[in-house]
Amino acid sequence: MSRRLHREGERAHATSGGRRMRRDTLHLTLAFIGDIARERLDALRAAADKVVFAPFTLRLDRIVGWRHNHIVWAGATEVPAELESLVSQLNAALAAGGFPVERRKFAAHVTLLRNARGEFPADELDPPIDWPVREFVLVESDLRVEGAQYTVVASWPGVGGMRDRARGEEGPAGSSPAA
Repeated sequence: MSRRLHREGERAHATSGGRRMRRDTLHLTLAFIGDIARERLDALRAAADKVVFAPFTLRLDRIVGWRHNHIVWAGATEVPAELESLVSQLNAALAAGGFPVERRKFAAHVTLLRNARGEFPADELDPPIDWPVREFVLVESDLRVEGAQYTVVASWPGVGGMRDRARGEEGPAGSSPAA
């Protein structure tokens, strides 16, 4: 799946320009937390511990761009109820723990290009990409000149879910949306 998303980014780059995201950095952000002090990490983990979700499949079926911030992304026309619940629970737990939460409506997307300046795509993904979501992860970002480096700090599996590695497919960030 990450190979396919990376190829779609390559196609979009031909008309939109910008900086392609590396295949190993493709992810879906559930909640952007920003910089926190190391001593708050346990409180952050405790907040995520409160989230309970059933594994689900996210269908990425379109490639579009946001001109205002020059980003081209793959997204879902319809967000599964399980994903909406996961995001809602996570934001509630983060807010209760004193962490800032996004006030804008959640937009399920995987960024493919940054600093895009050319023609922005508005295409369907054919065939769509089905992403089996079995866990979510907390990721630490290390911003570098060559692009962000991500390190998984912790992970939380879905209830009753098994990690779907049997087929040898890995999605962005190891098939795990990032907190």
